[in-house]
Amino acid sequence: MPSRLIAKKYLFRQIYRGSGYAYANDPEFMHVSKDPKFWDQIGERFWEKYSYIDRTHKMWADRVMRGQTLVGPLGREWVVPMKTSWRGEVQVPWTTLSNYPVQGTGADVMMIARISLHRRIKAAQIPAIPILTVHDSIVYDTPDEHVDQVVNLFHQVFDDLIPNIKKLFGYEWVVPLECETKIGPRISEMKEVLRTDK
Repeated sequence: MPSRLIAKKYLFRQIYRGSGYAYANDPEFMHVSKDPKFWDQIGERFWEKYSYIDRTHKMWADRVMRGQTLVGPLGREWVVPMKTSWRGEVQVPWTTLSNYPVQGTGADVMMIARISLHRRIKAAQIPAIPILTVHDSIVYDTPDEHVDQVVNLFHQVFDDLIPNIKKLFGYEWVVPLECETKIGPRISEMKEVLRTDK
């Protein structure tokens, strides 16, 4: 899916306040335009459309410039020091500033999911071993005869995730949090499997 990867690259660079120069000199975008001003205008239109994110980033930048911490919706705090350019100019660290709250809050949500899943698997006395977590993926190893049970528990965890965020942190989460489950002997051989409890 090259178009998805290019779209993702465009979006991440834009959110991290990439310059028009970066797009104009990137082989994956040069066929559209090699003019940095063209890409700067695209960026301006992006931030006009997503003005709430723009305002939030600028509010965070003000806090960072005053030496204050950023505070996420679930209470986690981040110290984001200013950076210095190769010219010695003090600059807002846009990439770090826009990344920490997103990745950190995502990690908090996945922590709730992991703990909830572990407790449910333990209560059900299922022989399942946690292997690892990568970003928004939780990997467990379990015998074939328990796969359906574990899949159902994964989905039940995500059914309850938003109410658990509210209970634990008092935060009204408004974005849907859904679960997708896959099984397989290795990552290159995964296939989606649906819950059987609904």
